[in-house]
Amino acid sequence: MINVVIVVYDRISMFHLSVPTAIFNDAALNSEKLFDIKICAEQKGQLSFANGLSFIVEEDFSIIQHADMVIFPSWEPEIRPSTRLINLITNLSRNNKMIVGLCLGAYALGYSGLLTKKRATTHWKMSEDFPLKFPQVQFESNPLFIVQDNIITSAGSAAAIDCCLYLVKYFYGIKKSNHIARMMVSSPERDGGQNQYIEHPAIERASDERLVKLIEYIQTNLTDDYSIEWVASYCAMSIRSFSRYFKANQGISFKRWLNNLRLNRSQELLESTALSITHISEQAGFSSEQIFRKHFKQRFDTTPNAWRNLFRSKNNE
Repeated sequence: MINVVIVVYDRISMFHLSVPTAIFNDAALNSEKLFDIKICAEQKGQLSFANGLSFIVEEDFSIIQHADMVIFPSWEPEIRPSTRLINLITNLSRNNKMIVGLCLGAYALGYSGLLTKKRATTHWKMSEDFPLKFPQVQFESNPLFIVQDNIITSAGSAAAIDCCLYLVKYFYGIKKSNHIARMMVSSPERDGGQNQYIEHPAIERASDERLVKLIEYIQTNLTDDYSIEWVASYCAMSIRSFSRYFKANQGISFKRWLNNLRLNRSQELLESTALSITHISEQAGFSSEQIFRKHFKQRFDTTPNAWRNLFRSKNNE
């Protein structure tokens, strides 16, 4: 079991705190507890959420030293963490434990020095302020989250969900990550970055029922061949309307979404079966092993065999 410590402060956003607690704690798999969650603050006692509601914190910073992963779900950009807190997470980092800054939580990591000479991101609205405060950090405004060895930062609040699902996948594999994503009614892994949300008006959309049925059908029949003409007809739309509607709902084109779905399926098969790469490419819906290998390499920067060996080595640890 992975010991997770979430660091909070007075007047933290309830939503920011709810993301990691929901994914790592509430979304248990058939009552199987994957993560042991503890919430800590500088001092035990009563704190307030930003909306005025209060909550009780039962642990102080001393529990951080026993964590496998420390998460900052947010942070106040103008407040430097205490020397004690910085020392605790720095020591954990030296021992290769995960240190995660979700959304504005990246500021806590920036002040600690853990992001020096590393790539990092945070909410796009802070894309001018963050580099000014931390000029030694290689700031990037677009990625949903960035992994730099054991240091991870994410973009805005919704991207924190993507980041937390990645961490579930990192520790337990994509099958469990996908299961939790379904429970959260979330995409297992979005493609693209947060730039798509900057100064772009939301596209007006009707009910999601047609897309829900389409997605359920494709997930059940992944090996079928899906042309844009066929899926548009299935949803009783023109090709142009379907393409706009799908991207408005999923954030990416149908073609890229389908490719991601098939790659996720291939990861599950690589992790859980001894099937050959040829059979996996077929069951994931790719037209050939060569095309499968090409897309897998482009997406994950590794080979299917290397992925399988990595997952097996984690199981043997």
